[in-house]
Amino acid sequence: MEKRSNKFRKWAAITLTLLAFIAFITVVGSPYGNHKGFEYKLIRHSVEIDAPVEQVYRFLGNSDNVSRWSVYVDHISTLNPDSFTDGTPGSRRRCFCNADESGTRWDELITEVVPYKKRQLTIYNMQGFSLTAENLATEQIYEKLDSARCRITFTVFYKDKKPSFFESVKTYIAAYKIKDIFEENMKNIKRITESEYHG
Repeated sequence: MEKRSNKFRKWAAITLTLLAFIAFITVVGSPYGNHKGFEYKLIRHSVEIDAPVEQVYRFLGNSDNVSRWSVYVDHISTLNPDSFTDGTPGSRRRCFCNADESGTRWDELITEVVPYKKRQLTIYNMQGFSLTAENLATEQIYEKLDSARCRITFTVFYKDKKPSFFESVKTYIAAYKIKDIFEENMKNIKRITESEYHG
């Protein structure tokens, strides 16, 4: 009996060690973390585009264009177009992953806009997600490289609140998928805007 108990404790210790190692690798390798130029943890991805910053900024500010470039969002419906112009501070919109508007969706409030430099949105009312968190925000950051080139950066971070331990764990895990989506979306944005600029 004692021999069997010792064997169980040994396997339990090995299992816990393995799980701790996997958790460590997940956190260390996660796209969510500290990045140069930012004072808070975030997920980010950048791409350089051979098109003017003004063109790319206007393209991303039009919610109707999301179906052309997003691999995750099927379409966006503006919620208060009578009060706020799409893409301006105060405008609200609902993002749907499915054409029939079932399943995963969420709302966004545009909170800050610096023309041709930044657009910030807060995320709320998340539905149909396996992992959710409060106080999430995202930014589109625009950098003019010259008259015909720019760099855009997408980020996701916690705004006005430090995430709890469990929120942090969920974000370290979800960051892998978010980063993949950013990469695919930005490939499409680059392709479309460059094609339209160069004809």
